[in-house]
This record gives sequence, C-alpha cells and structure tokens, in this order.
Amino acid sequence: MKKLVLLLLLCAFSLPLLAQRKPNFNTIDRKAGLYNNAYKKTYSASFTYGVLVFHGDLSGKTENQSTTKNITINKQINAGLSLSAKASFGELYGQGDIYNSYNNFTTNNVFSNSFLATSIMVKKQVNRTKESNSKVFKVNVAAGVGAISSEVNLYPDHLSARNRNINKKKPYTHLVLDFEYFFTPHIGLIIASELSYCFTDEIDLHGVRIGPKTLTKMDLFTGYTAGICIKLE
Repeated sequence: MKKLVLLLLLCAFSLPLLAQRKPNFNTIDRKAGLYNNAYKKTYSASFTYGVLVFHGDLSGKTENQSTTKNITINKQINAGLSLSAKASFGELYGQGDIYNSYNNFTTNNVFSNSFLATSIMVKKQVNRTKESNSKVFKVNVAAGVGAISSEVNLYPDHLSARNRNINKKKPYTHLVLDFEYFFTPHIGLIIASELSYCFTDEIDLHGVRIGPKTLTKMDLFTGYTAGICIKLE
C-alpha cells in the first residue's frame, strides 16, 4: 500500500513538470519551422541603372543615350509571389521625319523627355530555389500598371524655338523579366529586361501627319538594366 501511495505522489508531482516542458518544446519547434520555411514573408529591394530604346514617331537615334534609374521594393506574399512598387527616373531622346502643322515635310526633328514613372506590379518567381542555400539564383517575371509624368522638348528643324509640353500622369503598362543572384543571404546582383507601353502618343510630342490626317500610335520603350538587390528580413 505504501508503494502505491508513493507511486501516485510521484505521478502527481511529475505531471506539472511535463506540462511545463511541453510548451517549451513546441515553441522551439515552431521557431525552427519558421526559420527553415522557404516561403516566409520578406521584403526586398533593388537599385538599377540602364539604357532605354524608344519606339514611337521619332524613334531615330541621337547623340544622347536614353537612360533610366530605378528603385523597386518587393513584398513577398506567398510561395514565389510578391507585390512590387517601382519608381523610375529617366531621359528619353529621339529624332525623326514628320509633317508639321503647315503640311510641310521636315527632317531631323529632335525631342527629349525627362520622366518620372511609378508602377505597381505582381512578381512571380518561375524557377525553384532552396532558401537554405547561401547562394540563390532566381528568375522572375512581373507585370503591372502605373503612371508616367514627363516634360517634353521638341526641336523642329523649321523653327528656331523649341516646343515644350508637360505631360501630366499618363497611364502605362510595365512588363519585366529579371535575373537575381544572391551571393550572400542578403545581397545580390540583378539584371533585367523591361517593356513599357504608354497609352499616349505624347511621349515624343508628335504624331505623324500625312495631309489633313494625323496617324497616331501609342509610344513604348524598352529597357536593359543592371544593379544590386538586397533582402530585408
């Protein structure tokens, strides 16, 4: 009988100790699981610089190179999918032959465009990586919409003064294909190819006029950029 009482007392004192150890064990497991989770929610950013190629009415090459500087912030929302906010500061240049308002054919009409473009995109990683690796290579595609504001200067060859216009926020779509290589857990390199399709013909400030009719087409430009990317956890 005494042995039974001692056994019951031992069990009674052991239960609270087991109850205290179990939450601690579960807590450690949960933390380890979050740390090793390949799809944990993180922020990342990239800073890139590159060249642009304009496609529009005045898309001829000039002595000046079209360029862009970009800042992008990404918020991962699930496995391989993130939301991106992007701001671009750039200069577009081009020249071409047009009919002016007097129905006269003119050549070597040159324009310059200083713009600010902002966009919101959905970004998808298309290859598989292991987050535990110290070196990670990612291939991403992104698509979104935004607005572009610009100041355009057109220098017609038949006028001594320039034509100047400020374009307030015009909508555009943005497509990006990029390659990221993280050589440390937090720092990497990125190269990208971009396409921006503008829902306006005012990027170069001129449509093509043939007789009394103006043939307008939407302006677009492509970009090729490179820079650094960082991961914030």
